[in-house]
Amino acid sequence: MDAVAEIKMRLPIEQLVAQYCQLIKKGRNFACLCPFHNDSHPSMLVSPDKGIAYCFACRSGGDIFSFYQKIEGCDFPQALRELAEKAGVKLEERYGSPQAPKKSEKDRARECARAALSLYREHLQNSPNALEYLRKRGVTEEQVGQFEIGVAPDSFSATYESLLRQDFSRKEIMAAGLGIQKEIREEKIYDRFRNRLMFPIHDAQGGLVGFGGRTLADDDAKYINSSDGILFHKSGILYGMHHAKDAIRESGKALLVEGYFDVLACHRIGASNAVATCGTALTADHVKLLRRYAGSVTLCLDSDRAGQDATERAFLLLSKEGIHVETVVLPEKDPSETLAADPALLGHLLSTSAIPYLDAVLAHLRGQDLASALPRKTALRRLLVLFGALSSSVERKDYLSKAAGVFGTTETALEADFKRAAQEPHLLRAADVPPVTDSRDLFTTLEITLGLFLCYPSLLHILPELIPPEEGMAAALFSALRAMSLQSESKPENLPLPPEHRERVAVLSLYCEQHQFNDWSETLAAREIRKHCRRANRESLRAKQEEITLRLVVARRDGKVSEEVQLQNQYQQVLKLMKMAN
Repeated sequence: MDAVAEIKMRLPIEQLVAQYCQLIKKGRNFACLCPFHNDSHPSMLVSPDKGIAYCFACRSGGDIFSFYQKIEGCDFPQALRELAEKAGVKLEERYGSPQAPKKSEKDRARECARAALSLYREHLQNSPNALEYLRKRGVTEEQVGQFEIGVAPDSFSATYESLLRQDFSRKEIMAAGLGIQKEIREEKIYDRFRNRLMFPIHDAQGGLVGFGGRTLADDDAKYINSSDGILFHKSGILYGMHHAKDAIRESGKALLVEGYFDVLACHRIGASNAVATCGTALTADHVKLLRRYAGSVTLCLDSDRAGQDATERAFLLLSKEGIHVETVVLPEKDPSETLAADPALLGHLLSTSAIPYLDAVLAHLRGQDLASALPRKTALRRLLVLFGALSSSVERKDYLSKAAGVFGTTETALEADFKRAAQEPHLLRAADVPPVTDSRDLFTTLEITLGLFLCYPSLLHILPELIPPEEGMAAALFSALRAMSLQSESKPENLPLPPEHRERVAVLSLYCEQHQFNDWSETLAAREIRKHCRRANRESLRAKQEEITLRLVVARRDGKVSEEVQLQNQYQQVLKLMKMAN
């Protein structure tokens, strides 16, 4: 038995979690207040059977190693050493020294990413177009070195082949998020990043976790990021945090911008507390990360409509966690463009014009026509949602007073509206802001369909009705379920799953259990599974159709006639399948 398995056997998940949280028995499981977000009722489920502790509200947790790493803020080797000590497992018997455990898959994936980074940085020096582009964007040579900017070769396989020569395996290259496998049957891997300016992305401790790539050509996708995996989780990573955290801790304030070039622009004018999300809206995990270092966040997102909506969503998440939120309005679309238009102006605005976000909203409303019933009602509902996010009653009372002046009413009347809305929670939820506890998009339809088969292994004869997934956890779980269907004595808990997917499959199983999917009659389960199969098939075919369309555009642009014909045939086949699926 390997050390990881022995530690899990000797140190049950409920015993570890009980060292940090007060557990309450809940059926076969336990529940507790989640230690990873500002929980008001027990949101974390602890499953002894599955060996996991997971909160579906903030999407944190996992097995004993994931839980310990998150709560102690350490990496896997440290967690392995410390949990081995707790469990009484001597690592030196296996690894020669308790200080030198065998490299994990995560360690190898990180080494692979670092090797790719070296290639990208070296390639930049031989890429005059990329260097000229950086110069036009105002990026200095010093910043190129500080932020380790590079360029991915304009090739479908140059990075992949270089990493193979450095003794990295296909599996490690995929785990590092550097490859794309279009067709499992072909076993061919393509470079994920091609002819792109490469921004390495690090966690708060400075460990390389992924890349963001900005096209240097005319690709439809201007920016792409590493795929989520064992290293990169876009919902919990902020670009530039390892550079900014000391400045954030010192000032108590973080500056949140929207893109990589915006972070660079802010650092050039001395705003070294700037960070950005990586191709996603701000999430609860981002907020928890910010809260470790800052009590205040200044929002400086894009000034277009999407940026304004993102700013409001960010305020709601940040304010609910007790973080003070300010905003800066720029004359240009974003910090990068503002700096390019007027180098002195950006620094001046960031240092002098930040105001509390709610003050900015009230100032905007003062300039609106609120005499008509509909605009007045819309503005009132918006304000009640925003006020509902304030964690301080004193602050809320102050803003109710200010808002009363904007609406030309009394504070008492406005407070009555707020109290009525507080009794009807749906009135305090913005239509376009998903609640933190919303877990509907935690799993895809395909993954939930596979989860239903975990609940009802007797219905595995329906599995062939599902189009086989091609990559990720879904592909691994589908293969394991298919293998199980051929072995009459096999049980779901003994599925032959790759180690990197076991934890997520366990969370999926807990998700199905929490939603009581396993309480259906077999007749109802069969009907629901078939319905989910059809829905998952339609979604898979739509995704395949979009992928082929993009590849067709590239083949046509590059004059690859034979490939274009082949793709057109594939497209027609997908259309036929879609008609059948509908």
